[in-house]
Amino acid sequence: MSCVAAEANFGRAARRLGIAQATLSGQVRKVEEALGARLFERRGRRFLVTDEGRALLPQIDGLLAAAGALADESRRLASAELRPLRVGVIPTLGPYLVPHLLAHAGGAASAAARRKGPAELPFEVSEHRTAELLELLAVGAIDAAVLAPSGREPGLVLEPLFTEPFRLLARRGSAILGVKRLVPNCLDAHEMVLLEEGHCMRDHALAICHAGSGDEPKLAAASIETLKYLVAAGAGYSLLPALACSIPTELGTVLELRAFDGQAPSRHVALAARTGYPRLGEVGRLAAWIREAVRARAPIVAE
Repeated sequence: MSCVAAEANFGRAARRLGIAQATLSGQVRKVEEALGARLFERRGRRFLVTDEGRALLPQIDGLLAAAGALADESRRLASAELRPLRVGVIPTLGPYLVPHLLAHAGGAASAAARRKGPAELPFEVSEHRTAELLELLAVGAIDAAVLAPSGREPGLVLEPLFTEPFRLLARRGSAILGVKRLVPNCLDAHEMVLLEEGHCMRDHALAICHAGSGDEPKLAAASIETLKYLVAAGAGYSLLPALACSIPTELGTVLELRAFDGQAPSRHVALAARTGYPRLGEVGRLAAWIREAVRARAPIVAE
């Protein structure tokens, strides 16, 4: 606008700005219409600045400069590489799922614990229990979470990943291994070693046990790997999700895994993100990539 005022001629101002005269005239007209004020007075081929224009032009120039800078920054951000997605995962999945993802990506974990997905979708992994994941999602501290949803997670978009069956883990010679047909009703929570409260897998296991067994396990463990050693020591039997069914070498002659007869109890795993999160498209592509990795390498059913 100041250029028009300085030149007092739309043609010269347009050439100086490197745009068509009609474009410049149209822009000035739109600004005048938006403000409801005349900025220039036509005097033949020349233009004079009105009193209103003289008062408003400095502010208009400042706003136009700020708008230009904002547009430039927006274009820079759009073309720049976005930061990796921050993905949380529950502890009963992290140590067992992430190696499959790394193998599928052909990469290796860095010192910063960055896990590479497809080249255009880098992501970073951290482990938290379900309640902590939901809180971190709510405050924007993470972008997505791999968890076993309960169906009581309002405000989240869920991308199904896979269904993971459970298997029975018991010490060799245990009475539970002698049942003719292993079904969920055979399980008694009072005879089981389960994870501590706060782990969703504990809730899954208790839901699988028959209704009359109560809800207090014989013993609680802090992690799946500790649970395996407690079962080996004779503390009780337990359930393991399919991805976590590897047995430490030193326990191979002590522990036994048994699949359920008929339809095995299982848990559904999903990638969750906030409804309205701007990068939901990337979350969806990451979910598809995880499903592909699981289908290729893991003993579970990708959805």
